[in-house]
Amino acid sequence: MRDDLVVPGENEENFVAAPNTRVVTVPFTPLEERLSKEKPQLMSGLAKLKELLGEEIFKRRISTVHNINLSGRAILFVVENELQRTHLERDCVVAIMEAFEVDNVRVVAM
Repeated sequence: MRDDLVVPGENEENFVAAPNTRVVTVPFTPLEERLSKEKPQLMSGLAKLKELLGEEIFKRRISTVHNINLSGRAILFVVENELQRTHLERDCVVAIMEAFEVDNVRVVAM
């Protein structure tokens, strides 16, 4: 076998991070809490969405969203995975369109 060909599992090294790295992890905070500081212009739409969906569905489907971006008549939701994207599209798109007064809703998974 060639020396430059590495097969998974062979010659694996443990990853070691630099001691003073700038990458840090922070605990996840609910969407409302983050947007009130970062994007206060979305709070009225978020409050209307909460009213339309109800407390329980809002907590399960919207509070776990990573980010929301609004541009004109379009809105973008960034979620964790495909399952969350599917649930959001199935349960919330009509309410999102009404709450934020948009024509186009796009949901993407990271």
